Amino acid sequence: AMGAKVVERHVTLDKTWKGSDHQASLEPNELAELVRTIRIVEKAMGSPIKQLLPCEVACHDKLGKSVVAKVPIPAGTVLTLKMLTVKVAEPHGFPPEEIFNLEGKTVKVAISEDESITEEAIESYNTKTKC
Repeated sequence: AMGAKVVERHVTLDKTWKGSDHQASLEPNELAELVRTIRIVEKAMGSPIKQLLPCEVACHDKLGKSVVAKVPIPAGTVLTLKMLTVKVAEPHGFPPEEIFNLEGKTVKVAISEDESITEEAIESYNTKTKC
């Protein structure tokens, strides 16, 4: 399956040999085929680290989503998830994956409805990721 780290199979040189394991085991050519198909699946799954391709950058810059205010948020307000949503917005603010990290943070300035939530608007926010 997709999370497998080890595949265990019994191997035999001849399935006709005596013993229950031999009949259910793989012969060398079958083992080679198993390994070959596993390698094909690994390549097809790609890297777990996702990166933008050069041809995707312009579209992402134009249409990349940011966390925005769902409602007007007065200065000094402690953020809740009910106040936030994700939309295509300019200027880019926090990326969607940061929305849960914003919950409980205090805003320094008033933020209008549909305005991007930026690092400058949040008190003492240290971000790992920025758009």
